[in-house]
Amino acid sequence: MSWLIPDWQKTVVYLGQEIKDQEGAKKIQIGTGALLQVSGVFCLITCKHVIIDENGKFRENLFAAFNSKSGTVIERKIDDIKRGFSAEWHFHANKDVDIAVIGFGLDVENDDVKTIESASFLDIKELNVADDIFLLGFQPGLSTAKIKPIVRNGIISRIEEDRTFYIDASVFPGNSGSPVLLKPSPIAIKEKGIQFGATHLGRFIGICSEYIPYQDIAVSVQTRRPRIIFEENTGLAKVWSIDIIKEILDSASFKQYLEKSKPARSDQNAAL
Repeated sequence: MSWLIPDWQKTVVYLGQEIKDQEGAKKIQIGTGALLQVSGVFCLITCKHVIIDENGKFRENLFAAFNSKSGTVIERKIDDIKRGFSAEWHFHANKDVDIAVIGFGLDVENDDVKTIESASFLDIKELNVADDIFLLGFQPGLSTAKIKPIVRNGIISRIEEDRTFYIDASVFPGNSGSPVLLKPSPIAIKEKGIQFGATHLGRFIGICSEYIPYQDIAVSVQTRRPRIIFEENTGLAKVWSIDIIKEILDSASFKQYLEKSKPARSDQNAAL
């Protein structure tokens, strides 16, 4: 029997973009998003670089794809969400924080999704180096006839003073915005020692931002000058912790949005 609760896989959505060129329209994957429920309001969280391009402009024709309960794939346009629910992207006061959050309308009768409640959030002070983790995301090139996230295993490799941390896990383009969760375990490390029998079913600990590359330079034997740069994936990836995410969710602008949106979208049935 697997340790993974299947409903965790329903908390992520495929984020894509429709691009039109001379050959016509095509859809590409740009990242992963996680569905949250904050004060009864449905939200989508991902990385800022997923929705904003290298020129600092919002990407056009973005959509979120997920399964319906009837077995079909639903594509919900972000622009339609913004218009229909008076929603806008919310960011951290620190522009370097690669996180974006937006209100997200869900049809709990027909959408086959689950949301992560704040009760599942775990602060960075509760984490330890070498804790087992897993993340949920999408890999470009795999079929999207049905939305099926990839489950990847890893460990926490290093915890930083700025409340980010690094994980040792297979992370590639398309995984940006993937939720990172503490793997269920019957053992908990507390200040007073090791506690057994403290099984949890998975805790949300952050959003995966990017993998850390390693560069090796090929040097010409004749000129001794660098000629080619080879870039490899080190296997390490940066994660923005729950503590930083909470600062966005606790911001005045986001709380104002929650207050005006709560009556229309409060529904605990979609919670994990």
